[in-house]
Order: sequence, then C-alpha cells, then structure tokens
Amino acid sequence: MRRDFSRLAGRPFDVLIVGGGIHGLAAAYDAAQRGFSTALVERADFGSGSSFNHAKTVHGGLRSLQTGDVRKARFSICERRAMARIAPHLVTPLAFAMATTRKLTRSTWALRAGFLADAAIGYDRNAAVPPGLRLPAGRVIGLQEYRRAFGADAQPEATGAATWWDYQMPFSDRLTFAFAQAAAASGAVLVNYAEALEPLMTGRRVRGARVGDGLDGGVVEVEARVTVNAAGAACRPWMERLGGSPSFPLLKAMNLVTSRPAGPLALSAPTSGGRLLLIMPWQGRMLIGTSHSDRPAEPGDLAVGCAEVSAFVAEVNSAFPALRLRQDEVTLVHRGVVPAVRDRRGALGLMGHHRVHDHEADGVSGAVSMIGVKYTTGRGVAEQAVGLLAAKLGRSGPPCRTGITRLPGADLDSLEAETARAASETRGLLGSDSLAAVVATHGTRWRQVAALCRADPALAEPIGGGVPFPQAAVVHAVRDEMACTLADVVLRRLPIGAAARPDPAVVSACAALMAAECGWGPDRVASEIQALDSFYAIE
Repeated sequence: MRRDFSRLAGRPFDVLIVGGGIHGLAAAYDAAQRGFSTALVERADFGSGSSFNHAKTVHGGLRSLQTGDVRKARFSICERRAMARIAPHLVTPLAFAMATTRKLTRSTWALRAGFLADAAIGYDRNAAVPPGLRLPAGRVIGLQEYRRAFGADAQPEATGAATWWDYQMPFSDRLTFAFAQAAAASGAVLVNYAEALEPLMTGRRVRGARVGDGLDGGVVEVEARVTVNAAGAACRPWMERLGGSPSFPLLKAMNLVTSRPAGPLALSAPTSGGRLLLIMPWQGRMLIGTSHSDRPAEPGDLAVGCAEVSAFVAEVNSAFPALRLRQDEVTLVHRGVVPAVRDRRGALGLMGHHRVHDHEADGVSGAVSMIGVKYTTGRGVAEQAVGLLAAKLGRSGPPCRTGITRLPGADLDSLEAETARAASETRGLLGSDSLAAVVATHGTRWRQVAALCRADPALAEPIGGGVPFPQAAVVHAVRDEMACTLADVVLRRLPIGAAARPDPAVVSACAALMAAECGWGPDRVASEIQALDSFYAIE
C-alpha cells in the first residue's frame, strides 16, 4: 500500500467513502470486492478515531438479551463468528465473569435463562471457526465455586457467578488495518490524511466531494455516483451537509489502561450508579471500561481532564472495591466521541443500534450515511450499506464475501505453526522474540519485513528498550503501510505505545528510522515527538 493522493483525481468512481475507521474500511473492502470502483478518504490516519479507542473486545451481544433484543444479539453473534473466521490470528478467546445476586435481572435463574437463550440464538456460533477459537456456552456457577475462584475479589452480596466467553483483540489496530489492506488488494483507492471538505452538489444530487491533501495542501474534486458518510464522530455534521436532520447527540466514551496486571479473565460488576464496568487483561495490563460523559460532546471533544479521570477511577472502585485503583496507575485513556441517545428521563447513553440512512429520504440522491455503534458489527453494517449501494447503482455484482474470506496475513494454520515456519525460512536472520512479535501482528506478511532485513541486515536489530520488533517493521510501516507520522507507527502499525507512553529512547529510535525514510529534519522530528507526547496528556 502506497499513499498516492493523485489517484483520487481524473476518474469517476462508483463509490466514495468518507471516513477510514472500521466501518468505512469494511465498506470500502466490500464494495471493491463486489466490483465497484471505490475510493476512501480519511482526514487523519486509518482507524485513529473511535476504532482505536474501544474496549478491544469482539462480543456476542449477550447483554442485548436482557432487553429482549434477539435480533441485535443474533447480529452480534454472527459478526463475532465472522471475525474468528477472517482474522483468526488477531482474536483470542477470553473468559468473562459476573457475580449473580438476588436482584431479579442478575439472579441465578435469570442468567441461566439468558444463557439458554444465547445458546439457542447462537447455535451455530462455532460454525467454520478454527478449533482453537471455538467458544463454549455460558454457564452459572454456585457460590462456593465462585468464592474459591475469586477469593478477595469475590463480592459479598454474590450468590454465585455467570461465566461466558467472547473474543479479545490483542492488537486491534492491526485488525483494523487488515481491512484497509484487503480493500486496497481488491482495487480500492485509499488515502489517509485526506479530508473531505464539502460535498459536490448538482441540484439535489451528491456527485462526490472536494478533498484536501492534509500533507501537501492540494485540493481535488472526487467524482462518485454514490457518496458514503462513514465519518465516525463527524458523521452527524456530514449528515447535515447531505440534507439530513439527525436527531442523535454525541458523547465521549472512555476506557482506562492501567499499569496493574490483570488476572486471566475479565470481570464485570455494576457501579453505584448501575452502569456495568469490565476489567480485562490486555497487553499485560488491566484495561477498564466503559465510562462516558453525562453531557453532550462535539466531534472534537477528545481532551481528557484530571477531573474526568478521577471520576472514572472512583466509579471503578465503586464497582470493584477490592481493586483500590489509584489515578497514578492510569497509563492511557482511550477515548472516542460516539453516537448517543437519551432515555425517558433525558439521560445520555450509548446508542444501541446502528443505522444505515439513505438520504433519498431527505430529498437528496447519491448519498448514504453509516452510523456505527460498536467495532464488533462494523463488517456487518458495511455489508448492509453496500447492499443498499448496489441497489442504488443498479448493479447486483457478486455476493458479499468479506465475512468468509480471510484478511491479508490471516492465511495461516496457527500463530505457533507460522512462527515455526518463519524461523525455518529465515534461518536466524531475526531473533526469536522479534520473529514472534512480527508474526503475531503481521501474520503471514512477516515475509515483507524479513525481506527488508535480508536487503539490509542492520534492520534486523530490535528497536530496543524492551521492544522486540525489528527496525525493519518501522521501515515497512512507512514504505508499505501508509504510515505518515510517528504516531501512526508507535500507536497503530506497531503496538509499541497503544497501552502506555513508550520509553523516550524507543520513541527516538522510531523517529530516527522514520526521519531517514521520510527525509525529516531535526525540527520535524521534534514536532513529531511532541505530537506523540500530547496524545498521552491528561489536562
């Protein structure tokens, strides 16, 4: 993948997608593999918005059954299964547990009933899923077994516990980027740091968008038969530009990454306000989520204040009193601005259902908006949206195959077998830790990194500072994965700083490698490091 802004100009596309998060990228992949000429523009980096800032889980919608939303639960189960089929190297089973109590909705019998319903609705949850990723059914355990298992973490009011399984994404940003790679391999033109400035209109018909190059400052008109608004936090203002009257507010959602280690499974408990929180193991740390603001947010409201973090920590300790989390243990706040709804009392909450909106309903042709609500179902929502696009374009094309076709790098039997194969093929070119790290993140595309090491053996040396990735992984991110900034590499292409601020020596080493590739001078290096530091700031 090479960034080429000029490819957006001089040709009409069937589909232009505005927004390069998981929903936009999945839609670009689906549209391109169905044979539609497709372009996607993202004003920052791919997956740098809410697709980066989430709880890193692929879940089957068990909580939907509490409200009787069988359709949503079924949709989530099918999309959880799809992720295991198409990216088996980037998801791993994770056990979850929640104490049962005498409260009706959390009682032993209610949760047993819920698991029976979940098993019936998800009867095919493991169909065509690799053996190591097949999930057992949920179950309820008794009080004694619960206390033996959880010890000091056991809640005094518990009557037992409900346990179930979902998937976790150890390297979720590599999964997001795999959709970008799949879209490009299918023929889509993808450009990051390219901002859609305004729609191109002819009367009441949208015919594309004016797009600005965020790196070089140029502007082009991108013509398209259908324009898709998948702009994430900016989805609502784009809906307004396209003639819609969106009625949903936005809120800021947050997850905490801490320096604490976590146990082998995720625990769920309610806060004093009734909201359920999860503490999960992730990258050797404890990840906690999700909390959200109680006031409406604007698309750019991503700054995090000390007061917000303090309130979140207090909320966590109300749910898990034995944890006694301290604010100085928070290493990073993942935060994103997401669609919301108001309940009958006017309180804000996360929007529960995605929407695919055809702007024909607003009297404007040639435009569709995707309002996504969770990472798990991004691929499925994209399939629905592209089905609508196909109808609008008057071409059926081949059926969607994105839910059964493995993503780039995923054509392997297991990580262990692929790592052994890589060791055999490279014959000591890379250290064992470096090789294991690259295979875990890049899958079978480790060969592209290894090829750089063969061409320049110095690049086989680790980045250092406890980071096992070879220097070649940074060079590969720049040359073949459209990494344009230091943050692109450190936060998303490689999981170096996705959980905490990296050691300054590691940051400097990555910046030096990028400077050599991109021709940066000392001032640009300093500004890139400063921009990365600001990402971790709590005001």
